Amino acid sequence: MLTGSTLTDEDAEADPASILVCVTSERLKSGSGPIRSRWIPLAWSVVLVAFGIAYLLGWGPLVLHHLQWTTGGDLWGIFRAAHYVGWGFFGGIYSSSTGVNTFPGISLLLAPLAMVSGALDLSESVPGIMISHPTAALLLQPFELLLTCSALFAADAVAVRLAVRTSLRVWLIGVIAVVAWPVAAVWGHAEDVLAVTFALLAIRLLIDGKSRRSGWLMGIGIAFQPLVGFILPIAMGISPAGRRVKFFFQAALPSVVLIGIALASDWSDAFRALVKQPTPPALNHATPWVSFAPHIGHFSVPKTQTALRLGQLHGHFHTFTSTVNSSSLILVSGGPVRTIGLLFAVLIGLFVWRMRPDPIGIMWLCGVALALRCYFEPVMTPYYLAPPLIVALIAAARMGRLRFGIAAAVGLADTVFAYYRFSPWVWWLPVVGMLTIVLACGYPGRTHLLADGVASGDNANEDIDPPMSSELVVSVGNALDQAIPPR
Repeated sequence: MLTGSTLTDEDAEADPASILVCVTSERLKSGSGPIRSRWIPLAWSVVLVAFGIAYLLGWGPLVLHHLQWTTGGDLWGIFRAAHYVGWGFFGGIYSSSTGVNTFPGISLLLAPLAMVSGALDLSESVPGIMISHPTAALLLQPFELLLTCSALFAADAVAVRLAVRTSLRVWLIGVIAVVAWPVAAVWGHAEDVLAVTFALLAIRLLIDGKSRRSGWLMGIGIAFQPLVGFILPIAMGISPAGRRVKFFFQAALPSVVLIGIALASDWSDAFRALVKQPTPPALNHATPWVSFAPHIGHFSVPKTQTALRLGQLHGHFHTFTSTVNSSSLILVSGGPVRTIGLLFAVLIGLFVWRMRPDPIGIMWLCGVALALRCYFEPVMTPYYLAPPLIVALIAAARMGRLRFGIAAAVGLADTVFAYYRFSPWVWWLPVVGMLTIVLACGYPGRTHLLADGVASGDNANEDIDPPMSSELVVSVGNALDQAIPPR
């Protein structure tokens, strides 16, 4: 559906199903079809899925020199939660056997796949018990990768709307594919990228004045991953005055319903996972903000890797276990610290409501809002960088080749650096510093931020570098204006 034709103003109001088809409003030339007009994200989607399947089947034997398939680190816990949904136990999503602490959208989406896997008697891993060749991965991993590809189509649609030239869009979508790929292939968290897809579609419709269904798109995105809630104040700010309450209702309703069902089914586990959100800093990347995160308990883990691994040899299963010397890790709650980021997101929304930026300014502010999670997160994981980088790269591409080249190089370097482990300050400062540079490359200037609602960038195929005007992120943006004058 994401490769379908575009909407007219009348279609957007008349046909609810067509909203999921509207990923771009580029006027098609006579004789060109949907596939031809979406060839950039389609081509990069093929590359993304191919590399994902190659990683699943070949990384272990060729690189790690063992026969095990390599699946997403958290994939099987999420898939176990999807089984609970398929079995009718919605509260099971947040049981200790899954490790899920996000909203239930992805568990609901994967439930039919989990039921098919069970009906076909496919083998599956579960947290703590890893099978060498889980045949369900041949069904699950490609599906996760395809979900991730949706962001490529949404990003391309927004890039067209912002008048990013075709030659630059090829590189933009390619870099976004590289940034988004490990979210699904390495971590098994396609919901983080899928949430950005729906948020971008919602913002895209709001920019075009098609607000009737945009609230539902934003609500679906939040149901997959609440991080896109940082964009909600911006969406509220650009919504028509008479539709803001309705938009908020639409954006909140899917998550309220799903979470309400989960709480009613298993209050204790769901409340702990969603409100307290326990996470061990020692297993992820602690940031300096961890000092302000409340300690909510301890978690006992082995001192050495003790995951039970099953492998099939001549029709018989054999097991491998390691020592069970356990250690107690501190669990912290990230919610109170994240509240700081949410407050800044609300301030950005108020700015949008008051100053009415044009589409270019709105997209850059969306990138800043998503980056607030990384700026105010006590415990981070590398894939947290993908959502803000995706949006920030779109904004940078609108600023011309040189700015986008700098943003792409720094964004890719940030993605790789995040996988190294250092002390909190040594790790966190470069990570957020490089993210800030990417945002600075897309800084559009006061002309676009104080546009008072004047649209900009409607001519998608103009081969003209956009104007650049001469504040942490804004100050770096001004410096780039001086170093890279407009052409």
